[in-house]
Amino acid sequence: MPVVEGSDLVQLQRRRQQVRNICILAHVDHGKTTLADSLVASNGIISQRMAGKLRYLDNRADEQERGITMKSSSISLYYQEAEEMAGNPDYLINLIDSPGHVDFSSEVSTAVRLCDGAIVVVDVVEGVGPQTRACLKQIYEEQLKPVLVLNKLDRLILEKQMDPLDAYFHLTQVLEQVNAVLGSIFASDILAREDITNKDNYESALEEVDDSELYFSPSSGNVIFCSAYDGWAFSVRDFAAMYAKRLEIKRKDLEQVLWGDFYYNSKKKEALPGAQEKAKKPMFVQFVLENIWSLYDIIAIRKDKDKLPGIAEKLGLKLAARDLRLTDPKLQIKAVLGQWLPIDRSVLHMVVEHVPPPHKISEERAQRLLYPANVDLSSLPPETLKLKDSFTTCDADSSDVIAFVSKMTPVHVTHLPQNRPKRLTDQEVQQRRDEVRRRIEERKLQSEQAELEKISQGVEQLSTQVEVTKTEEPQPEVGEPNEFVFIAFARVFSGTLKRGMELFNLTPKHDPRQPTHRKEDEAPYASRVTIGDLYMFMGGELQLLDEVPAGNIVGIGGLESHIVKTATLSSSLDCTSFSELSIMATPILRVAIEPVQPQDMPKLVKGLKLLNQADACVQVSVAPTGEHVITTLGEVHVEKCVHDLEQSYAKIKVNVSKPIVSFRETIVPAATVDMVNEAIVKTAEDKDVSKKIAVQQTLNKLGTLKVIAVPLPAEPVELLEKHAEFFKELAAIPRNQLLSEKWTTLLGTIKIKLIAALKDLQLFGLSRLSTEELVNRIWALGPRNCGTNILLNLSDYEQPDFWSSHAKSDTDVRSKTDPRKDFNSSLVNGFQLTSVAGPLCEEPMQGVCFAVLEWSIQTEGEDLNSRGPFSGQVLTAAKEVCRQAFQNQPQRLVTPMYSCNIVVNAEMLGKMYAVIGRRHGKILSGDLTQGSGNFAVTCLLPVIESFNFAQEMRKQTSGLACPQLMFSHWEVIDIDPFWLPTTEEELMHFGEKADSANRAKVYMDSVRRRKGLFVDEQVVEHAEKQRTLSKNK
Repeated sequence: MPVVEGSDLVQLQRRRQQVRNICILAHVDHGKTTLADSLVASNGIISQRMAGKLRYLDNRADEQERGITMKSSSISLYYQEAEEMAGNPDYLINLIDSPGHVDFSSEVSTAVRLCDGAIVVVDVVEGVGPQTRACLKQIYEEQLKPVLVLNKLDRLILEKQMDPLDAYFHLTQVLEQVNAVLGSIFASDILAREDITNKDNYESALEEVDDSELYFSPSSGNVIFCSAYDGWAFSVRDFAAMYAKRLEIKRKDLEQVLWGDFYYNSKKKEALPGAQEKAKKPMFVQFVLENIWSLYDIIAIRKDKDKLPGIAEKLGLKLAARDLRLTDPKLQIKAVLGQWLPIDRSVLHMVVEHVPPPHKISEERAQRLLYPANVDLSSLPPETLKLKDSFTTCDADSSDVIAFVSKMTPVHVTHLPQNRPKRLTDQEVQQRRDEVRRRIEERKLQSEQAELEKISQGVEQLSTQVEVTKTEEPQPEVGEPNEFVFIAFARVFSGTLKRGMELFNLTPKHDPRQPTHRKEDEAPYASRVTIGDLYMFMGGELQLLDEVPAGNIVGIGGLESHIVKTATLSSSLDCTSFSELSIMATPILRVAIEPVQPQDMPKLVKGLKLLNQADACVQVSVAPTGEHVITTLGEVHVEKCVHDLEQSYAKIKVNVSKPIVSFRETIVPAATVDMVNEAIVKTAEDKDVSKKIAVQQTLNKLGTLKVIAVPLPAEPVELLEKHAEFFKELAAIPRNQLLSEKWTTLLGTIKIKLIAALKDLQLFGLSRLSTEELVNRIWALGPRNCGTNILLNLSDYEQPDFWSSHAKSDTDVRSKTDPRKDFNSSLVNGFQLTSVAGPLCEEPMQGVCFAVLEWSIQTEGEDLNSRGPFSGQVLTAAKEVCRQAFQNQPQRLVTPMYSCNIVVNAEMLGKMYAVIGRRHGKILSGDLTQGSGNFAVTCLLPVIESFNFAQEMRKQTSGLACPQLMFSHWEVIDIDPFWLPTTEEELMHFGEKADSANRAKVYMDSVRRRKGLFVDEQVVEHAEKQRTLSKNK
């Protein structure tokens, strides 16, 4: 196809019926960028021969080196339907290529939000990968229309050497795998929303819902079989069109039977079911796969070049003389199959057919984007509800302009279209030639002049040169701050976006339900922004636009000082702020960064600001110690961030610390067996509960606190963790403000679930209250009012009601005469301080219930403030008593765990297990992938043990195993950090001199050392074990 002019694409932007916004999603190395290359080549932007090798949309140097995509990039493509289509319409396809590596999954979220459909690519040899599952889940949540591309069919022929029938059964299994993942996502969503309050209804919610539109099926046209590297693809529809005449079956009917258990009866000239039962060849094998297999056999396996002209003639292809001279079989296949079954025609036709245009956005999706999930629609003003109409119709003429910015993309100033050198016209070229001729003549005249004049001219030239250098010197410093410009990666959902237009930038806290938020001068969370230049994304290049109508993807300049990562732009303050992007993975890997030269600190701070804006998932913060910390998704992500800082944003050398891993601290029930599984015999003293109770007085001895710490069961911990965001928002609400109906209902639901979850709470007989009464006596959650630790009131004091429909207030206490009510907040803050930094290594606590058994204050004739403010004394006492109560119980560290997926061949299994074993990993499953000799292994690995794991794994397995790490959960390390071998069996097993290190203590000491806390260690621990010089020889 010829090169398409930008002006044609601009005209197509106005025809919303002919616009499609799609993204390409898949697991890492399944062929997304290669597929994108083939589609880009169809527009003449790159040559067909270079498609797959060039990786046009990977325009960063490190993307090309590593061979993986690290950021989502967009390109606008032109597509014209084949001749037989009515009207022969043309389309604008806005294509976004996204990364498949788990470390860059946030980039997938930014792409998915702007699109209406997604091309899901699956490698037919490797099958469904973990990232494929994550992508399908995100597609379902964002309610996009997916289409499936089964890629790398050439591997089945050349690598796996399957025959067509085996390949057909293998393809059906892969398709079934993809549909099974979709089905499980759909079922879990329906069951989660099921109304379980109706006790009389025994029918499952799944029986009522329709899932016929959910699955992929070649006969319905939403599946394509392809080899992106070899440049060919086909759908069942393509072959149905070829064979309809010959088989004397209508094309529509043939499309339904060409895939599936049907065989062709040549006598009756009809397709009949039951091919497998009657041992007949399925039609898909007979008419489709056998043709492709025979082509590969002739060209790639037997390398029979002489037959090429005959094949081309039969298929109606015109091969150039250059194509016939090719010696590389892969290039020959590309020339023949690429012409016969062009990849762009099949894929883009499927996109046009199945992905809805922007103005056909579903009601459900519009509601999900526009209105926050926990807001009752009836509480929104009518103006806000009206916006939904212009949003769903995607009306370009609407006065309401709404756009969503999903990320900020850094672009080098030299890459902007207005700064690119312009091509000279013929007239300008002629003028320059005349100028050169004139100068040559002038020089001749000068040479004829006297020597004296030459010397004086030389002096003048020198002085002018010096002046020039003086003026030029400071220029780089002026230009340095603006080396990168941030372009907002956005989509217009309503109205027409124009250059110079003034809009409101709505932050996530903007709420049109509050009257002040809708007043222009008083809105606290909205600011006015002016739209700068508008750009069309063309891969690594940009094209200037004057205006962009609704339904298109656009780059917006001039917003870097207003937007950090995402934003909602609207012409009206009645618009809500769009719901947050659903991020697939949580950033967990933290490293501290400092400049090699201390004087470069301002440059680093500026560079970190730019990095924070440019990367959707990096979190930049300053630790309490003053360190600059970046939190990332994994090692590859850290390397990318450091590379960007050093090469682009800060342009200085930086030192990167060892990764900082967060731990948590908890307590567990007393152990019943020791470290060698011998039963522990408990004495009466061990069973005495009073030893576990911590007692603390205030400094002036007038206040007494008695507290016991007990471990919470797993269920309430999970429940509180799940609703942490809700409790965080609840704590931020102004005091005594009435909660909305939705929040009150949610609070009631959590309370009911917590009553059920706390039935196993062990309080050692210190309380006879029922579980419901215990939940009513919850005083606070910690740390920061939203954690998984509970402060429980078992004393005679009446605490503020935690579950009331009013927001929390410290003074809202029933008994007004109780002097303890004045110090309520001090006690709660003491608990918060303890739960945010535990005694083991000052890490947050998890799953601990602090039960206050007694709190008394002696007020008769005593001055409470005799030793400083009494509120401060209560806070200190509460903090100390909670720490003591925690230390009276068996303490444990809790470590974050990665879920690790590895694809490895059978020969390297042993070496892979050895690497995982050395790093204290646990194997969950290791299954043989059907149709290949590879094993898909899933294991759990502590985050602290994961550094350089990928490098070691590749080294040990000769590069045949590549792990994908993703945060999974928190897990208790079941070793006491202070444990030493004491019994005879333990000494025999672990050695007298602690030959095997206590893993929990090693972790604890590493954190304490990093924080500058006291570490109980000796330089020489067992002197007799030190090797002498003679021993070393």
